[in-house]
Amino acid sequence: MRFLPLLIWLYALFLAQPIYASEQACISCHQSQVQDWQQSDHFHAMEPATTATVLGNFDNQTLNYQNQQARFYTENKTLMITMPNLQGKLTNYPVLYTFGYQPLQQYMFDMGQGKIQLFPFAWDSRTKEQGGQRWFVLHPDQKQHDLFHWSQMGQNWNHMCADCHSTDFKKQFDLKTNSFKSTFSEMNVSCKACHGDTKQHLSWAHGDTQIKDKGFAVNINKKTPLFVRQADGSMKSAEPIQSSEQVPVCATCHSRRAQLGDRKEPHAFLTQFQPSLITPELYHVDGQVWDEDYVWGSFQQSKMFEAGVTCSNCHNPHSGKLKLPGNQTCTQCHTSEVFNTPTHHGHKVDTAGSQCVDCHMPATTFMQVDARRDHSFRVPRPDLTLKTKAPNACNSCHEDKTPQWAVKNIKQWHPNSKFIGSEHFSLAFHAADNRLPNSSSMLTKIAQNNDFPDIIRASALSRLANTPDNNAVVAIVRAVKENEPLKRQAAIEAAMPYDIWQRWRMLNSLLDDSHRYIRSEAARALAAILVEPSGKLNNADTKRLTNALNEYKQSQVYQAERGFSHTNLGNLALELNKPEQAKAHYLTAIEVENIFIPSYVNLADLYRTQGDEKSTQDILQQGLKINAEAADLHYALAMSYVRSQNKSAALTHLQEAATLANDNASYSYTYALLLQDIGQMDRSLAALQHAFKITPNNPDISYSLAQAYLAKKQYDLALRYAKNLAQLVPGNQQIQQFIQQIQTMQSLNR
Repeated sequence: MRFLPLLIWLYALFLAQPIYASEQACISCHQSQVQDWQQSDHFHAMEPATTATVLGNFDNQTLNYQNQQARFYTENKTLMITMPNLQGKLTNYPVLYTFGYQPLQQYMFDMGQGKIQLFPFAWDSRTKEQGGQRWFVLHPDQKQHDLFHWSQMGQNWNHMCADCHSTDFKKQFDLKTNSFKSTFSEMNVSCKACHGDTKQHLSWAHGDTQIKDKGFAVNINKKTPLFVRQADGSMKSAEPIQSSEQVPVCATCHSRRAQLGDRKEPHAFLTQFQPSLITPELYHVDGQVWDEDYVWGSFQQSKMFEAGVTCSNCHNPHSGKLKLPGNQTCTQCHTSEVFNTPTHHGHKVDTAGSQCVDCHMPATTFMQVDARRDHSFRVPRPDLTLKTKAPNACNSCHEDKTPQWAVKNIKQWHPNSKFIGSEHFSLAFHAADNRLPNSSSMLTKIAQNNDFPDIIRASALSRLANTPDNNAVVAIVRAVKENEPLKRQAAIEAAMPYDIWQRWRMLNSLLDDSHRYIRSEAARALAAILVEPSGKLNNADTKRLTNALNEYKQSQVYQAERGFSHTNLGNLALELNKPEQAKAHYLTAIEVENIFIPSYVNLADLYRTQGDEKSTQDILQQGLKINAEAADLHYALAMSYVRSQNKSAALTHLQEAATLANDNASYSYTYALLLQDIGQMDRSLAALQHAFKITPNNPDISYSLAQAYLAKKQYDLALRYAKNLAQLVPGNQQIQQFIQQIQTMQSLNR
């Protein structure tokens, strides 16, 4: 062990050398840009852990962690962290790399087999006055079965981080040995990461006149000119807007996306990645940031993006910092006389609320200290908060006030506001996410309205999967023909509820799409047609589908270190009537990432279809040994016990599922039905009421509540839920007869 510090130092020196070489290649002509870059988060994205690069205090500091003392210290010039291992024993880990820079810095260690993991601790690099200069536990509530526990893939550098925090990263995961042999050309985000291979550019710089565009394969340097306010209040660019690939280049990292393979070039965003849409898991219903969405999805919604504004209009692309301080960033286009005044923002100058970003770019804090601003540049809409419960910038600051108060004040400042009270796509998204009547027509109008940003139109289209009707069919067919990849991506999701032949008619042209992720996702959506007994594709179409399906499989294999990839392959095999292949994929998923719950559930369901309830229960119990808090496992096990006529065991696990997933209406509803079946009516009614509170727009729950209260002769309540049912299913004659029945019984018992 006495040789370990020297080996780590030599390893770090070797890895640092390419950074120096790349910097030297550029600095001879681009000295100021390189100097800016050396001060940037990109430069400090990842570095060898040395006393020069580490910001944290390693002077024998301690921190409470899992009822023990983690320790941060230096031993023979090697930075060390002591923490409990997976068995709870205090273990010493050498710090291999730093990760990030500000407002926090993380640290990494080698867990073996090339698997680089992030420690569960971070150093708060803010000033003491800001609450920083301290160690803290980044995810204090994570247990060993949770994705973001330090030992799991959510904290794995190779899978989660390396592609964006280093240059020319190659993951190189070997499934047979469950190990990584990952490589990179440069440890941080270098010039090459954004500009691509510099060979042609260097040849141009040395006088090769045959080289066009200065040797760059992609134009990221041109930016939108400044905008000038016109007499009617509109903004017009001072000079013609020039095309630029800057936003897609930045989006390869600054977006929420899935990766299909190792990146080959910096600008191939929609070729090598599948972007996320504005979904309830990632965004508020009005498109505001909810989860870590990394800018692109927000910026795509903005008027700035629609106008042609690029990242470098506001940010120095090499330092990453704003070019101008405070409101000057905005007033370079939006005139100070009109916008940078109390008349516009309604706050005293130089106070909270007087900065443009306070209202138009509210911040969401991630990782406890990292406040990131929403780049959708939206106008605060407290009126929408009243309708959709989406947050608004006014009440995020004035927490003691109501949205009504905020609406009143905005109307006083802007009595002729064209925003307050106007229609907004969030109303349709809210209706769709809550399964309200009319949501289909509302979504269809948005999906086909060119006035909305493409990402909003696509997100509306994807939500049509919940309302498969004629409106949706028209929208899907039109989207497939549009020259907009996000809408073609969404059309695939929207088409999933339809039968396979109708799906084929709507989507089969996408098998030839220019974007790999669209081809592969279309193939996955159409795969079942290969075994469809009611008809057969011709040879040419079979080949088209098979080729695209192979691309889908390759994308899953690229993520072979994750349980979801093998589960996806298992689901595909099952759809192709290959149950033994499916079983093998599910078992591999469990072996690779034993915390991935869907692999257990899907394998159990496969056993169920084969009539093997014992194997069903065994695999679910195996999953519960890994994670006893997995509601999905408890629910699946309960259903197996129901099928086995063991209602007592089923009730135990159903209760556990409903308790653990307290916001899952389906689990509470099923629990209520089993309680009703065994005669525990009061407990059943309580579970039904809880399910209704979660999903008041589920017709089955309203009907069950009406029946339950009718049985208890509480006719007023029975009538209330029956009328709610009638609103959810309008024009249904049987429901009207049911209401009349309740009303008759109510009148007879007065």
